[in-house]
Order: sequence, then structure tokens, then C-alpha cells
Amino acid sequence: MSILIFGKNGQLSRALQRSLSARAASFICYGREETDLIAQPEKAAELIRALRPNAVINACAFTDVDGAETLGAEANILNAKAPGIMALGCRSANIPFIHISSDYVFDGKKAEPYAPMDKRNPLNAYGRSKAAGERAVIAAGGQSLILRTSWVYDGIGKNFLTTMLRLAKQRTELDIVNDQFGRPTYAGHLAESCLTALEAMPAVPTIYHISNSGPIISWADFAAAIFDRAKLYPEINEVSSAQFSSRTERPSNSALDIRDFERDFKYPLEAWDVGLELAFQETRI
Repeated sequence: MSILIFGKNGQLSRALQRSLSARAASFICYGREETDLIAQPEKAAELIRALRPNAVINACAFTDVDGAETLGAEANILNAKAPGIMALGCRSANIPFIHISSDYVFDGKKAEPYAPMDKRNPLNAYGRSKAAGERAVIAAGGQSLILRTSWVYDGIGKNFLTTMLRLAKQRTELDIVNDQFGRPTYAGHLAESCLTALEAMPAVPTIYHISNSGPIISWADFAAAIFDRAKLYPEINEVSSAQFSSRTERPSNSALDIRDFERDFKYPLEAWDVGLELAFQETRI
């Protein structure tokens, strides 16, 4: 099987490359260096037609949540227009397509974990761009799978884990939000879930949720687990979202209901503390 991956240097793409290499599977990655999808989103369909892979995974995205507030046009091209073009290209070539979406399509006001068919109601420009991307992929038809995920991290990229480790070595106390809840998702586990899904793709556009399993926690809880594992002990000042300096509203509940994915693909998702341990094996901080 040959897989075309859009995205090259991001957390998920790196994890996919490791997983596919371990399987001795054929793949090719296209990052911004090879094709700038913000400038030319139509290039995605051209590549699909030219390469004729067995499957396509879209692991690229505009992920700067705060930046999307001022760079909304760019976010919409990469998060909405380009995925729609990819899905249309895959439908025309009869190729399975996986698109990664986000918990930020929800407003966070639900008391329980969000189910795949719950109503979208994003709070910010990033969430709106991801919701528009989902609609574009579904409208394209074909064998497309949307995988929503949350709090993605690894031990290498710029993310919550690596930021906390860096700051803990620079400061004696840190302000961490305690009223946003969800489950972290280790990029390696997300990659393995994507490849598992490729083996039994639905025939029509479908949405599933993927995160690590385990207790639902706050960002402050996650920080405490990180510091405990790293044996670093800065003082954690738990603060509310209102107290934290951010111009972007974020959902208070980002927890995703992953039971449909686990049932339909017969694939139990690992607990988030297992993912955290694997990420620590990668970290260079």
C-alpha cells in the first residue's frame, strides 16, 4: 500500500512516518516546502491525480489557535478549502481519504464527552475553519473519514508537554488553566488509530472521535502529571480561563466520546498516561 500524507513536519505526520516505516509500507509526504497549499490549494488534487496512491491522509492544518483570529483567511484555506479539494480528488480517483479534525468544533458547554454527531458550535476562528473543513469533506462524498481529536502532543514538537518542561526549568511557579477539561492524545497513538481505520474504511463520509482513554482532566492536572514524571516541581497556580491571558475563547469541555471508534474498529484506545510515558521517551528537553 502506498499512502500520500499531506503534512511533513507536524506531530501526526512524524508519527505516521514512524509507524509506516516500521511496517515497511510505502508513503510520501508533502509539506509546505514541496507544495504551499495556502497559496495553491488546488495542487492537492493535482498530486492525488499524478501519484495515484492507495490512500490519502491529511495531517496538515493551520493549528495556531490565537493566530487564526488575525489570519482567518489563511486558516480557512488550509483547514477548510484544501481538505475539500483533497476529498474531491480522492472521490474522483476512488481513493480512501482520512481528514483530521478537532474538538474545537464544539462550544464546550456539554456536561458529558462529545459524541461524533453532536452539533458543531465553534467558539473561535480556528474552530470555525475546522468545522468548515468537515462540511467540505462530507459534501465531497466518496470514501472519506473524519477523525476528530483533542490535545495532541508528542515529545518533540511545540506542544503543551514540551512547553511545560521548558518553562519548569525557567520558572519556580506557573499559572495553568484549571477549567478546561479533556483527554490528551499522544501523536503516536493517533497515527496508529489512523492506520487501523484505513484497514476498514466506511463506504461513505463518516465522523469518529479519537483521543487517549482514561480520566478526563484539566490542563492543570496534565501539567501536574508531566512535572511528576519529569521530577520537576514548580508551583502550579491553578487559574480560570478568564484569569489567563488569551484573546481567544476556548471550549471548557473538550472531552470526546471515543466508544464508537473502539467498537466499530475493534481497537481499544490506550490510556493517556501510557501515551505520556511514550512521549517522555522521545523528549529532548
